[in-house]
Amino acid sequence: MQIAKKYTSPFGKAIYPHLNKADVRFKAEGEFKVDLEVEGAEADELKLLINHLQEESVKQAQEKTGGKKSIKKAQLPFKEEDGKTIFKFKMKASGTNGKTGDTFKQRPALFDNELKPINPSDVSIWGGSTLRVSWKPLLWFTPMLGAGVSLKLQSVQVKDLVEGTSSGGSDAFEKVDGDASTKNTSNTNGNEEEVSEEDGDF
Repeated sequence: MQIAKKYTSPFGKAIYPHLNKADVRFKAEGEFKVDLEVEGAEADELKLLINHLQEESVKQAQEKTGGKKSIKKAQLPFKEEDGKTIFKFKMKASGTNGKTGDTFKQRPALFDNELKPINPSDVSIWGGSTLRVSWKPLLWFTPMLGAGVSLKLQSVQVKDLVEGTSSGGSDAFEKVDGDASTKNTSNTNGNEEEVSEEDGDF
């Protein structure tokens, strides 16, 4: 099959997006990512495309190994739950180029429904937002995992934005009488912002 350099997903519901800030819980170099929940015919079309890409990955792996052994298929970058399909898009936040040895930093470009750039420092994209993803297919093969395809996140367009704050922030309380404020010399605004980013759903 002819592989395009980039594809665009249908609009879907974002699940646990890390688009404003890279997730560093499991990878020190950081990772921008979003799971996208898509339904109906649009999900079927994207699944069909990904399956075709994996077949191409198997074909390329067979050519590289001289066709001497059977190539197994790796796990696909989507899963099905309750009639819906959840696609996984990812981008490394930093790393080293395997060909040049140069280090790099990158992040996905973010746009609103009118194609105006979104500043990730000003607007937080939370789970439940409706968005679509521009992505690049990465075909790969390892003897242990088999031949597979990854959906490399490139950019995101947000159609309907869901924002929020951490449930552990100051919005969980109301002002009361006391003397703590007279003894508090810390920058509370900065602390609240840090908690929101660390604990929030993005």
